[in-house]
Amino acid sequence: MSAATGIIYLDVLVRPFFKVFMKFPIFGFFLLIALYGFVGYLVLKSTYLTDNY
Repeated sequence: MSAATGIIYLDVLVRPFFKVFMKFPIFGFFLLIALYGFVGYLVLKSTYLTDNY
């Protein structure tokens, strides 16, 4: 799968939500914060909360 295919998939998946988020931007903001929080949690979990002592 090339980068162009990934961009097309992203465009197809994101475009319907983009129309809703343009009408209600606070939902998009909260979704973005939740996404960054989840990624941050995964990073912190993988670095500091390992079970290998």
